Amino acid sequence: MALRGGEILTKEQRLEYTRITDDLSEEEIAAYYTLSSSDLEIVNHHRRDHNRLGFALQLCVLRYTGWPLSIVKDIPLDILNYVADQINVDHNVYQLYRQREATGQEHMEEIRKQYGYETYGKLQASILSEMLLNCALENGNSIIRTGGRETCKAY
Repeated sequence: MALRGGEILTKEQRLEYTRITDDLSEEEIAAYYTLSSSDLEIVNHHRRDHNRLGFALQLCVLRYTGWPLSIVKDIPLDILNYVADQINVDHNVYQLYRQREATGQEHMEEIRKQYGYETYGKLQASILSEMLLNCALENGNSIIRTGGRETCKAY
């Protein structure tokens, strides 16, 4: 497949890769989308219900999927309700949050500062590429199976 502007995936593939599945069990939702007491403290610094819910979802989705809400467009209702219930807001206010893109970007920046996340950029891509290349060059099989886990011996 020829690369178009550095893209590897088609638009459809990218959408599928960034979609949150709607068939998670209650246990999985609880495991991936439960906010800690310190998370709730940070969330509750935001005044309006829709900003609290948006911030909480931004944090939960980023942790679980690795993608910001600007990439993940649809949140399954079960997950939306689960997060909204934790902060005592109506899940319907989320629509207000989606109306102002700048707020999501501001919240993403706040999450980066509070939780130590970094934006994936050229530097991170270069570091990751070097690590993966070193793993691949270690042997003919870049994935080494040890006790059921796939690892690279060098890392």
